[in-house]
Amino acid sequence: MKRLVVILSIFLVVFASCEDNEEETSFTESGLVVDYGSSGDCGYVIELENGNKILPLYYPEDFTFTNGQLVLVEYVELNTVHTSCDYGIACEIKYIEELACAAYVDVYSENYDSLTFDPVYLHEAYVDESCLYFKISYSGGCEDHSIDLARIQPDTTSSSTVPFFEIMHNANNDLCEAYYTKKFRFDLSPLINEGKTEFVLAAKLIDGETYNKVFNFEQN
Repeated sequence: MKRLVVILSIFLVVFASCEDNEEETSFTESGLVVDYGSSGDCGYVIELENGNKILPLYYPEDFTFTNGQLVLVEYVELNTVHTSCDYGIACEIKYIEELACAAYVDVYSENYDSLTFDPVYLHEAYVDESCLYFKISYSGGCEDHSIDLARIQPDTTSSSTVPFFEIMHNANNDLCEAYYTKKFRFDLSPLINEGKTEFVLAAKLIDGETYNKVFNFEQN
């Protein structure tokens, strides 16, 4: 298990008693992973389907949280742990499984010009089974940022058209200079179901350049 490094203030009180021998109560729920990294010493929070929110302080080493994941978790609440994050109950994740990565959005020519594609620093991007993974950084800290994967739909339908995606970043005119690094996974299974074997990923970069790369499902 490993500690979620973005939690800055953790105060742990251990009570030794005969109750230590009792079995801990675990809960199993599904929920959505949401990145609260820009909100007061928080990191990834899981918004459970039952309406609760949990803050995973400890979780399996081989699992990577990304914004928008649908997950199944077995967890134990850490009632003696207090954090400076007010968006979830501190917990230890005993088991976690990704049920689905985030869905992309379809964009058409008639609304493309109304969308915001603010620049990002792209660390890496690759295909992981049926999901596209990428890690980006950007500056901010005063406004909420949104990150989506947009599939730019062509004006005419053609089975030979290579799908084109663009990383969509809306900084909401944030002029602050804190630096954030985020990880994302988006579901590409609709492409596979369409029989597509490749796609193009583009992104507007902070150095003024444009990232543009062809990915092949069979090669990644």
